[in-house]
This record gives sequence, structure tokens and C-alpha cells, in this order.
Amino acid sequence: MMRQLWDDILTRFGQEVTLRGEEAVTCRAIIQPCPHRSGGQEVPGPLGLERQERFRYMGPAEHPLHPDMVVEWKGRAYRVQSAHLMGEDICPHWWAMLSPRDEEAL
Repeated sequence: MMRQLWDDILTRFGQEVTLRGEEAVTCRAIIQPCPHRSGGQEVPGPLGLERQERFRYMGPAEHPLHPDMVVEWKGRAYRVQSAHLMGEDICPHWWAMLSPRDEEAL
């Protein structure tokens, strides 16, 4: 029942994303900005404030994530920084942190 509830949440609130690893897979996931503890997306660096965009990803358990993957969302590419399978016994889903992919890496 919980798995069906999670699928319903992704259907209703999720957005279409493309996961690019060995092959491309399209699915629905929830992606949200993850601001720094200070409340923004800027952190102190050696030359002043630096933009440190990070995003929280929550997606279906049947499409695993790993750090070598790229998530495409709203026309931009994001690198998977870390990914974990959560709620294995109750409501399995992937939880990950994403950051914008460097343009030089394209």
C-alpha cells in the first residue's frame, strides 16, 4: 500500500526527469532546491560568497542512481553527488543530492 502511495505522490507532484548512465531512462521524480544552512545557496569562499547550488532528488526505487550519473531536469544537467536507497521495507525510493554539471564536462 505504501508503495502505491509513493507512486501516486510521484505521479501528482513529480516532474519528468531523464537519468543518464549507461543508458537513458525517463521517469518522474521530485527535485527541490536545498539551500545552505544560512538560508541561501551562497556560502563563504576565498573570494567572497560563492554560489553552491544543490538540489534534493527523490525518485522511484526501480531506477537506481549512482555518482557517475547525470540527471536532466528542466533543460539543465545535474551531477549526482550522493545517492541512497531509502525506506527499503516500507516505501522504497532513491534520495540523492544533485549539483549543476560543469559546462566543461559536456
